[in-house]
Amino acid sequence: MVIVMCENNHEQRVRKSIPVKYLSENENNQFNSVNGINMAPLPYPNGWFAAYFSHKLKKGKIIRVPYCGQDIVLYRTMSGVACAIDPYCPHLGAHLGYGASVVGEEIVCPFHGLSFGSDGYCSRAPEGAAVPKIALTKRYLHEIDGVLFVWSNDKNTPPDWMPPALNTAGFSQNRYETYQLRGLCQDMTENSADPAHFSYLHGLKEVSTSCEQDGYKITYSMKAKVFGQPVHMVMKCYGLGYAVGEASFSRLGLTARTQALGTQTEPLSWTFRMIDSIRINRIAGLPRYMQKIVYAPLIFFIHRWFVETVKEDFIVWQNRKYLHKPGLIPGENNMAVYRRWVKQFY
Repeated sequence: MVIVMCENNHEQRVRKSIPVKYLSENENNQFNSVNGINMAPLPYPNGWFAAYFSHKLKKGKIIRVPYCGQDIVLYRTMSGVACAIDPYCPHLGAHLGYGASVVGEEIVCPFHGLSFGSDGYCSRAPEGAAVPKIALTKRYLHEIDGVLFVWSNDKNTPPDWMPPALNTAGFSQNRYETYQLRGLCQDMTENSADPAHFSYLHGLKEVSTSCEQDGYKITYSMKAKVFGQPVHMVMKCYGLGYAVGEASFSRLGLTARTQALGTQTEPLSWTFRMIDSIRINRIAGLPRYMQKIVYAPLIFFIHRWFVETVKEDFIVWQNRKYLHKPGLIPGENNMAVYRRWVKQFY
């Protein structure tokens, strides 16, 4: 304690300033904050993260995208090969996301006309000049199930696992959405570990869950009721940037699938993408052209329901602070398991 004299000569006791965020409890049993609580970023996580939807990267197109604190450039050659590179030409540093072009299988720098093949190496120089022994910095790219994934690793090591291919037999055409959000992309996969929020925020009934972790993958199995219908949901998280959820309504013969994709772009900004599709047993056996016709109105309405459901999370995600030591309550074992699991990606 420090004792100071007020103008009326009465003593006033003042607490010393101490280097911790919270002071001890006062007589009202409340916690006082010295400097408040602010949102804080986490390091950029390691793993595969979506950079773009495949169908948007047409042949000959070049696009620059924000990715883990920097720009990367995506382009597709005229034969259909997708490439991801760091944006700067190794000649004199021109940004290839501004003014470069695709000619055949090469990307051409807008500054001096140097061409680079899909292997990254300089393949030709203008006006017959000698080809310099330089190369672009390529990024590991994996294109699968409508997504262009790019590998991120703080130690610059190559991928040691890959996102798996989905079984799309009998499923409808996809519906796509993209949102730019504040906060942390980790919140997307952490949602799966939080069964209580499915009840309170999303209105599911009789929710029960279990989880199983296997290296880079963690799987949640959940049973609940939606609109009075029993549903079995399986949510598989592949690292922190990719989750596949399948909700099976056995009475309806319906499986609804969501591919959720989160990519940190800046310390407290991220891109959330989603791809929705459905499979109905009675439709899955029809010829493909008939499936598309029948599925079209159904996937439109189910996708809209999915979008409205996930938007209920946005207000929380965009204004949430990550707590390294959360005050978990009894029954939140899934969250404790998840928080231990995520440590491998930082």
